[in-house]
Amino acid sequence: MVIEKYLFEKNSHVSKFKFPQSYLDLMTIGLPDIAPWWWLATHEDSLTYWEETLRNQFPSRSLIPFAKDGSSDDVACFDNSSSSKNPKILTIHAFCSPGWELRGEVRSFSEWLQKKEIEAVNFKTEDPDADC
Repeated sequence: MVIEKYLFEKNSHVSKFKFPQSYLDLMTIGLPDIAPWWWLATHEDSLTYWEETLRNQFPSRSLIPFAKDGSSDDVACFDNSSSSKNPKILTIHAFCSPGWELRGEVRSFSEWLQKKEIEAVNFKTEDPDADC
């Protein structure tokens, strides 16, 4: 897998973003199934759409989207407002008024992924035929 094609290389707004090493490592070994969430990195058109949509809806935020909840308008984003090597992860609810978009935040990508993997197991247990 060529990692660069999943890192917004064509998108000048975020091409300079320094992704956390834990995210880059995951790209190298393979993206796990975190249904009902799905990875934007594997869908270039969706990735571009959500980056542009969130930038236009919430211009005061510096967001780098990387995953989308298939059951809502929630988008997981790196918080690019600081120069941290391990930025916070913000869950942003699209298509709402500014000021109402923040649905949650965690300290790091690793923490976010751990929570989503647990949620994915629960999701599949509740609905083993779910296909997101």
